[in-house]
Amino acid sequence: MTSQPLAVVTGGARGIGHRIAVDLESRGYRVVIGDLDEAATRAAAAAIGPAVSGLRLDITDSALVAAAIDTIETTIGPISVWINNAGIMPTGPFAAQDAALARTVVDVDYTALVSVTSAVLPRLLARRRGVIVNVASATGLKPLAGLAVYSGAKAAVIGFSDALRRELRGTGVTVRVVLPNLVSTPMGAGITPPRLSPAVTPAQVSRAVIRAVDSGPFAVTVPRVLGPILRFSRLLPTGVQDWLDDRIGTDRIGLGGDPRARAAYEDGITRAVD
Repeated sequence: MTSQPLAVVTGGARGIGHRIAVDLESRGYRVVIGDLDEAATRAAAAAIGPAVSGLRLDITDSALVAAAIDTIETTIGPISVWINNAGIMPTGPFAAQDAALARTVVDVDYTALVSVTSAVLPRLLARRRGVIVNVASATGLKPLAGLAVYSGAKAAVIGFSDALRRELRGTGVTVRVVLPNLVSTPMGAGITPPRLSPAVTPAQVSRAVIRAVDSGPFAVTVPRVLGPILRFSRLLPTGVQDWLDDRIGTDRIGLGGDPRARAAYEDGITRAVD
């Protein structure tokens, strides 16, 4: 056991989660990263440093999540920070989307996040301290064509987080949510973002997560300027919103992209969850 604070990052073997683990470790945290591929996760952890551990974690498997939490708290120490980062983002017209894949998006991006939070929250409440950070998406504020299910799941994450935030006032446990724009990771493979809404980097998202851990505001958009813009845009008449989206070209995120790159990404999702 160690006196260092302990953070757990789901989906931590690559992309945003990996960068969050790197930045937390540099700030003196012991870190556990969980991901589907055990060998890759352990290798990623070892590459970051000795204060980082890796384990196989399928967030849709409630028994595995419960066992992982027990193992972490028994062998490493009490969890101080839990970051729900794991997620998937298939794109394309909803009418053409496989029904099973749509269910998987809801299961991974929302249902599992709720279940994981339910599993770890009692530990934090018993100690009267801790932070849960949920990585949602800017599409939860501003839904995009071609991302109907994903946008809906991320909007649900925002609503869940906000309701839970109110419930936990005075308990010593806080909940925060981070809402990135399109991120330059394999999740965004083949997508060329609109010129006025460029992709952000994992480092930018990680800085927002660290800010959330360090008692930042409840909701943090990435980039930060995007939040007020999106909230204002949602007050406009629907026709005006559509006109702006057409001019900016937001549809190229969910309905555009290189078909081969998107197909390869979605094939990876299918193989990972089968």
